[in-house]
Amino acid sequence: MSEYNLQDLAKALNGQAVGDVALQVTGACEPQDAAGSLMAIATSQSYAERLQLGQARVALLAEGTDWQALNLSGAVLVPRPRFAMAGLTQALDRRWRSGRPGIHPQACVEPGAQIGAGARIGAFCHIAAGVVLGENAWLGSHVSLAEGCAIGSDATLMEGVRIGADVRIGARFVAQPGVVIGADGFSFVTRERSTIENVRETLGDSKGAKPQAFVRIHSLGSVVIGDDVEFGANSCIDRGTIRDTQIGDGCKFDNLAQIGHNVKIGKNCMICAQVGIAGSSVLGNNVVLGGQTGVSDNLFIGDNAITGGATKVLSNIPAGRVMLGYPAMKMDAQLEVYKNLRRLPRMLKEIARLKKSLSDPDNRH
Repeated sequence: MSEYNLQDLAKALNGQAVGDVALQVTGACEPQDAAGSLMAIATSQSYAERLQLGQARVALLAEGTDWQALNLSGAVLVPRPRFAMAGLTQALDRRWRSGRPGIHPQACVEPGAQIGAGARIGAFCHIAAGVVLGENAWLGSHVSLAEGCAIGSDATLMEGVRIGADVRIGARFVAQPGVVIGADGFSFVTRERSTIENVRETLGDSKGAKPQAFVRIHSLGSVVIGDDVEFGANSCIDRGTIRDTQIGDGCKFDNLAQIGHNVKIGKNCMICAQVGIAGSSVLGNNVVLGGQTGVSDNLFIGDNAITGGATKVLSNIPAGRVMLGYPAMKMDAQLEVYKNLRRLPRMLKEIARLKKSLSDPDNRH
């Protein structure tokens, strides 16, 4: 069990410990559930008001809060509560990189694999020949690293992660359960020009193309990932067809993200749940794609662009643009369109009334 006193926590969170700074903290909870050594997270006025519903002795509070008026025995005051949550939850997460260094007896590490000092390899992992695993890596159970892949120091690969052959990943990598990196891209071709090709060119006319069998185009490229990248559960990143799929430093992916072959993503991008990016599209730096955003193939999205949830990107997006809707358009324009759609029933009724009055002279006003 992880235990910290208020003084230690305040130092770690760049905050100020007040009251009985020797009080121990063993976990965190919402204000109404707090009791004993559990720290109440009351970082806004609305949360602080809920402290009276529980039995909190200690709390994490925003700087300037009157902690004594809240009947607390002690508190940690922080300048930016949301940021402090990152450090607090990391300190109290008992699952995070738990276990001692070493290789579980039921793991398989093939000859020729290089395992860095301080690494932990869980049960039923398979580490193929030619793998380079950095120092202090932590692998949960059932992780598979294919031939020749390289992963930097301090990586955390949770249960069931699969890393394909020759994939290259930087330091401090995090993969939640079920992540797959380096599967083949979705690339197929027909012997003759296909219905799909004709429809795409004509925007609707198949030109009488006949149904044909699909033949796989194999993926000869790999995946290259920078430092400090994190993937949510069951995310999938395809390898490139000829050149590598590339993901820059600091990118964060939510669950069920799908990144197609040859995609290139810049630094510090945030890709939310169920986002799909089709092959060969390019994202700049600091791009944010809201949940269920879909990006068509061979498109460019500029630096600092943002899409709202369920946006469907069918054309290039310039730097700094905020987009929403299907098809994607500037967010303010999309919201205006939505408002106008909401007005349509009332407008249609008014038009019907006007038409009736014009056709019936006795009803004219």
